Amino acid sequence: MKQAIGKPTLEDELQQRFGTTDFQEIEATLMGWDNDGICEATDGCIVEPDGTCEHGCPSWLIRLGFI
Repeated sequence: MKQAIGKPTLEDELQQRFGTTDFQEIEATLMGWDNDGICEATDGCIVEPDGTCEHGCPSWLIRLGFI
């Protein structure tokens, strides 16, 4: 499904950040972050797993619906 021009799809976001759209590979990274008590926000800031950064971007765990 195409999105509006300029707005990346979730698949595009996953490919850009994780280098894959294979959800099993991505899930392993996310679970590792959660176990460490940290997570990356969708803009690259480091946040708590259930947090958002100072720029208002959610953690990847929130973005993907794990939390």
